[in-house]
Amino acid sequence: MAEIVPGKIGIQQRVLPRYRAPFFETLALQCPNGLEIFAGNPRAEERIVTCDDLRTATRAEARNLHIGRDGLYMCWQRGYRRWLKEFDPDTLIVAADPRIITTYFAMRYMRARHRPVIGWGLGTLSEPGRADRLSVVSRIRSRFYRSFDAVIAYSSKAADDYRRAGVPEKNIFVARNAVSTAEADLARERFPPEGQEVKNWKTRNNLSKMTVIYVGRLVPGKLIPVLIQTCHDLGDDCDLVIVGDGPDRSALERLAAERFPRTRFLGHLEGDALSIALAGSDLFVLPGRGGLAIYEAMAHGKPVVVGQGDGTEADLVKNGENGLLIPPGDVGKLTDAIRSYIEHPERMRKEGQESRRIIKNEASIEKMTSAFVTALEFVS
Repeated sequence: MAEIVPGKIGIQQRVLPRYRAPFFETLALQCPNGLEIFAGNPRAEERIVTCDDLRTATRAEARNLHIGRDGLYMCWQRGYRRWLKEFDPDTLIVAADPRIITTYFAMRYMRARHRPVIGWGLGTLSEPGRADRLSVVSRIRSRFYRSFDAVIAYSSKAADDYRRAGVPEKNIFVARNAVSTAEADLARERFPPEGQEVKNWKTRNNLSKMTVIYVGRLVPGKLIPVLIQTCHDLGDDCDLVIVGDGPDRSALERLAAERFPRTRFLGHLEGDALSIALAGSDLFVLPGRGGLAIYEAMAHGKPVVVGQGDGTEADLVKNGENGLLIPPGDVGKLTDAIRSYIEHPERMRKEGQESRRIIKNEASIEKMTSAFVTALEFVS
């Protein structure tokens, strides 16, 4: 990929999670005139691990003011005008999230200077029903999405959302979420499942059955209680490892102690510790809304069972080839899915290999970067 992105590129995000750093670093290599991310900190209870040590890209600190919660949440980012004046981006990429109020003002600032703005998002996250299309909120959001010079969608489903919102087809680009596979490649060599480090990890955690692993934040949208109940219904046929942290951890630990004591909560892991946990596990399960953890598990060669959520999972999981898609919150379907691997363990190796192939060939960080470069060329 040639360094062909013209001008300076500014990226406005609510927060800069650490898992996103490899992508921004890769994209920055294609932006010889500079790439800077304007991002603030999450609420303390979100427990998102942020990144402060970029090498090629740079970060400007926003002062996030969090207003409300859940469906009524909004965010105002102090310092955005100063950042825009000082960095003076030729193109601005913003989170296509109408709850980030600052975005409207940043777009107005760029418009006054006749410079393009690209939205980057998960789609409208709403069903394409008639009532939704006619609602006031839907019309306001559609106008918001149509105001961008281009939209970069996380998934094919998100691209469909933007089309229904009225964004022209030629203005929509799909950049599937991805993580760098370089660390996973190295980790698979250093920590093979039969290696001593992995055996020691399993012994320390008293894991003797087929091990189901969840990786991600401990928040309601992930539907972790459904996973705990499923393992309870499976009896003594599996162990459950939960990697991550979040506001629901205490409640989940109490539930697991009651329903499935074979659950191990390991907290937030990264680097070698996360690689060993994935190497020592057999099946990745995410019962709720998707996230980059699916990519991480697939990069480590794991079959994945995923609840149908925001649409990112549909581009990754091919039923019966590298895993299974299930209705979110359906304990019965999730139980059947996990049991099918318990009864046919030979599937896990074959489907894990297919997961690796999909990540390397269809959803790599290089392909994600290429889609962004194409969108930047389009608006410039």
